[in-house]
Amino acid sequence: PVAALRAAMRLRVWFHPSMALPVSIPEEEQWFTVNGRMKVYELMEEAENLVSQVTMAANDPHDLEITVLWNTKDHKKALNPDDHVDSHFEEGDKFGVYGDVKPVKVQPKGKPEKDKIPVTILTGFLGSGKTTLLNYILKEQQEKKIAIIENEFGEISIDDALLQQNKMTMAERVVVMDNGC
Repeated sequence: PVAALRAAMRLRVWFHPSMALPVSIPEEEQWFTVNGRMKVYELMEEAENLVSQVTMAANDPHDLEITVLWNTKDHKKALNPDDHVDSHFEEGDKFGVYGDVKPVKVQPKGKPEKDKIPVTILTGFLGSGKTTLLNYILKEQQEKKIAIIENEFGEISIDDALLQQNKMTMAERVVVMDNGC
């Protein structure tokens, strides 16, 4: 019978008032039915999950990272996360939590593949054949629109003159960025 009593108990969470929760947690959701043999860190995770679920449902997603959990009957004693819950709590007890509440960074939705513009960056040492390859691409890919941004580091632009030979008929305009800008 004692083991059965320890098997399940209801505990209520109390959030420290200095934590700025973005939404209030409904009272009926503040109760947890837990196995007494679960670890304190698992109870912490359940409280963190509650905050995530409630804030997500309110369209204001936040995460809670609990740094300390205690039995409110003894507010001066932080509990060891590896202890069993039933060694610190009885049925109906309230546990306090304190931690960091942070907004969830919502990743912007990426563009679908069909809407993306392919980009190729052509680099290499002086004399490695970059201009030759670029001239070949411009000559052979006439059915495609190709934009070229040339980043010229020298004071005298060499490649733009080579690219412009017989290529102005294929290009709307050629822009050379000099001085490595």
